[in-house]
Amino acid sequence: MAKRRRAAYSRGKRLKLSKNGRQVVWLIVVFLAALFAVGVYRFIRFSTNEIFHSFDHPQFSQKYLVRGVDVSHHNSYINWHQLREENITFVYLKSTEGSKHKDRDYKKNYKVAKDAGLRIGSYHFYTFGRDGKKQAQHFIRNSTLQSGDMIPAIDVEHSAINRACNDKESHGRMIKELRNLESALFKQYGKRPVIYTNKECYKMYIKDNFPDNPLWICDLHKEPGGDYKNWVMWQFSHTGKISGVVNDIDLNYYRNSFDDFKKLLLP
Repeated sequence: MAKRRRAAYSRGKRLKLSKNGRQVVWLIVVFLAALFAVGVYRFIRFSTNEIFHSFDHPQFSQKYLVRGVDVSHHNSYINWHQLREENITFVYLKSTEGSKHKDRDYKKNYKVAKDAGLRIGSYHFYTFGRDGKKQAQHFIRNSTLQSGDMIPAIDVEHSAINRACNDKESHGRMIKELRNLESALFKQYGKRPVIYTNKECYKMYIKDNFPDNPLWICDLHKEPGGDYKNWVMWQFSHTGKISGVVNDIDLNYYRNSFDDFKKLLLP
């Protein structure tokens, strides 16, 4: 009888331990799942975020000495004189978009940036597939480009109104009108306009169609490499932090020296 009681007690103890063991295993599983979820979140966050947000990154701050920003009406207050004191050499200002839209802050930004001593470029946001000659005329009519200013730029990127041209007809029309826009600006200013784009749009539209234009590459994750034959500027951040600017601003490096930078200036 005593043996049976001891045996029953031992079985109960084993069952109790087994139950406790299951709880421990469950807690370990939950902990590992949470740890995995945190790891996935950090990976996604890192892969989608920009690699840096200022001109102080040790890998590039001494490699690229010519620094610039680009600005539109979306930007908040800018102290242009302080920006110049932060060793910013150039600024590209949004002037126009499509054949009708004008950036409401362009004229004001041009004047105050010029007064601060920055080199100024003006850019046009290209509307895919719309009349390129009309877009060029709209830009020329509403933009200020003087001797010593930077070559005008064309912004080529997907957006809410610029859907990817995946079919042959829309792709052909997009390239045709972009050529018309580019040719009209070349004829007007005597230099091939800079083309601003990113990896996706470069492969889809620019690479095989505009081999002679200087490229302004947007890549928030890595430095442009040999894939871009003619790249001269690198936009590396959309959330840049710099003294004299309220909120975020786009940051850019010019690829080469100050002397070489003169190639981007209008005669």
